[in-house]
Amino acid sequence: MSKLAIVIPYYKIDFFEQTIKSVATQTNKDFVIYIGNDASPENPQPIIQQYFDPTEYKYYNYTENLGGKNLVLQWERILENVKEDWFQILGDDDVLGDNFVEEFYKSVDYCDSHKIYCMKTIHHHIDENNETIKINDYNTDTIAAEKFFINKYSGKVNSSLSENIFRTDKYHKHRFEKIPLAWGSDDIAILSFSDYGEIYYNRATHVKVRISEISISGAQHLNQLKDNAYNKFREKFILHHSKTFPLEFVSQVIYQYLWHCYSNKQKANYSIANYYLKKFKFILFAKTLKKIHYVNSL
Repeated sequence: MSKLAIVIPYYKIDFFEQTIKSVATQTNKDFVIYIGNDASPENPQPIIQQYFDPTEYKYYNYTENLGGKNLVLQWERILENVKEDWFQILGDDDVLGDNFVEEFYKSVDYCDSHKIYCMKTIHHHIDENNETIKINDYNTDTIAAEKFFINKYSGKVNSSLSENIFRTDKYHKHRFEKIPLAWGSDDIAILSFSDYGEIYYNRATHVKVRISEISISGAQHLNQLKDNAYNKFREKFILHHSKTFPLEFVSQVIYQYLWHCYSNKQKANYSIANYYLKKFKFILFAKTLKKIHYVNSL
């Protein structure tokens, strides 16, 4: 039985053929591909059938669009069908290196034996013309998920969804956080799906992640929505995932969360102050409650 599922939540056809071709041309074919059509107006099957026989892929033609409500719902609907031990979610405009699956199998025994539940690869940011914008190489073999999260939040490293491979059982245990635009859902997943342990980096392969005006990452008209979604990401982190992080780092996130709420006249969640209460930092708890009350009174 294959150990790897490649999951493609499909909606946009613009670069989809490049995505499918990169899966079809893998040097190791030992994977199962799942394609979920999120009620797209453009049928992808003629493209898929250029590269795969009908028996070689699993296709789900959904009639209700969920990605427009929340991208996580689109992902989860397909993931409920996955039986393999590990899975990757590949964007419908992203591109695999031709040895991606081969390198997964070179890494999986090490990860299983060391109880590592999240793998990452090098990822290249590319534009609409397949020109490389940036190559993101972390220059390490393993890293603690907590350290990775701090580095990502601090802008020291980049990350996206497509270059991650997760243990399926850890997904079922933790699930994705439902954040608007799924903005930061993958970062929190790296924390929780790794069981707050180690991440394994395979630097012998890569994924090309496309930044364009039709992608959420590149769409400038969504900037305000992305900013608001990122603040919801901060809130989810503070409430559910901050327990083991340094006080100084979490305090920085709380400050930025409250500043965004204040600047954008949005209500702040009183529960975030409980972080300090659980740490027995009673003065900080009281001060945070006072700040939240002020923000919410505006």
